[in-house]
Amino acid sequence: MAVGDATPAWPLPTVTPKFATWSVGGGRPFGCTLETCKRWHAGIDLTGAPDGALIIAPEDALVVGVDRPWDDNAKAAFLRTKTGLFLVLGGFKPGSHKEYGIQHGQEVRKGDKLGRIHGPYGMIHLEAYKAETRSANSVWWKTEPAPAGLLNPTNYVERMVGDKVSLLQTRQRHEALAALGTYKGDVAAEWGAASVEALRAAQASLGIDVDGKWGPQTEDAIHKALAVKQGCVTDECAASGGAAEVAPPSGGSTDVLAAISRTGWWVIGGVTLLSVGAGLAIALRKDG
Repeated sequence: MAVGDATPAWPLPTVTPKFATWSVGGGRPFGCTLETCKRWHAGIDLTGAPDGALIIAPEDALVVGVDRPWDDNAKAAFLRTKTGLFLVLGGFKPGSHKEYGIQHGQEVRKGDKLGRIHGPYGMIHLEAYKAETRSANSVWWKTEPAPAGLLNPTNYVERMVGDKVSLLQTRQRHEALAALGTYKGDVAAEWGAASVEALRAAQASLGIDVDGKWGPQTEDAIHKALAVKQGCVTDECAASGGAAEVAPPSGGSTDVLAAISRTGWWVIGGVTLLSVGAGLAIALRKDG
């Protein structure tokens, strides 16, 4: 999981949050099927942005790339954050960074204006990596393992819009247990005996019932433990913001109410969503 700033800014302040929920590590959302796709999707698409929409910095960072080549004649910016992330923001109108005097090697603050959306592209494609010495994104070929340092930005985007960090997917749960120090295996592996053992160890360390099951009590306890590791409490880790519009596989969009109950399943617009108490599953895709 990508940690980064506890309350990153939504990079499209004039655009209602809307993002795909179903493509992390899968085929790209457009232009191919799982059978024909030659590369996996390495990021999450922040969609529905009109031509010229403002793009801002999600957090304090050093600009290490501007006007870099991207899809559909759009451009990308690369940011190395002070929290240890390397962020890729693809979808800029060519040359739009000049409007705000943005240049390579410049330090920017959270909320600083970076450029504008390229209309035909219509979104920001966001990727996150461990910063280290990285200077560009990587293509994730279907036959290859995930690029070194690639992070899942699902939780990062959720914090942008004020939704509770989700731990619904097996990979996310493995990543959470790894962050707590109880899981040592491959986070991409199927849930198995090692996963249950790691979960039981986490439950024991958190002082909750040790049953090896990922129930509401476990979910809440792990959220709180991860928040403490981030240096904040859960409420402080959530950005103030309303509901997010989440695009389902059918291509439509679903309004997810910020105030839905803490338990149970809701079916909205044909898409089954878990309530805020257990988190909102958001995966990713687009330009590998």
